[in-house]
Amino acid sequence: MSLVMSTGFACALVPAQVGDLIVGTAVSSAHIESTWTMKDDRVLCDGAVCAGLLNVAQDLGLVARVGAVVSSETVVWQAEEKRRLHQLTDATGLDMESAAVAAVAQERGLPMAIVRTVSDLVDEDLPLDFNLFLRPTGWIKGMQSVIGRPSSIVGLNRLRKQSQVAADRLTEWFQHYAKTGSESPRLSR
Repeated sequence: MSLVMSTGFACALVPAQVGDLIVGTAVSSAHIESTWTMKDDRVLCDGAVCAGLLNVAQDLGLVARVGAVVSSETVVWQAEEKRRLHQLTDATGLDMESAAVAAVAQERGLPMAIVRTVSDLVDEDLPLDFNLFLRPTGWIKGMQSVIGRPSSIVGLNRLRKQSQVAADRLTEWFQHYAKTGSESPRLSR
């Protein structure tokens, strides 16, 4: 391997639109018990690679937000918590995986890059607490939550549509990256 790249969906922690790209400059993780705390695990992304990733986005006319990413081991589903996390970290995006991926890249001495698309926004709640589904018996509680709040179906449908926009945008970016990535001196190692 010559590059480790974390991709997928992210929550925007800054003003953005669904489908915007987030290109990470660094990543660290946060943990919540009663309040959010940061772990001492910050990993910088490779600057030259990030510049190349942005060039691909610009070639396509895509909006890209550049900044740090924070990873959480839980789904941050309430807008209030998203805003608190942004205040603590000043991060541009939020995901659940990039810090773990970056730790492996750093351990192996490989350059790291993050490119994700926005699937949900800082000022919107997700339709339900998806953390319920992450627990061993969570599916039952998660389904009870959906059945107990039929209005969550509307929110789930909204999130499905937003996720499709994010997936389409990321696919478009990757298709162009695959065509031009090997030609760009900033992307090849």
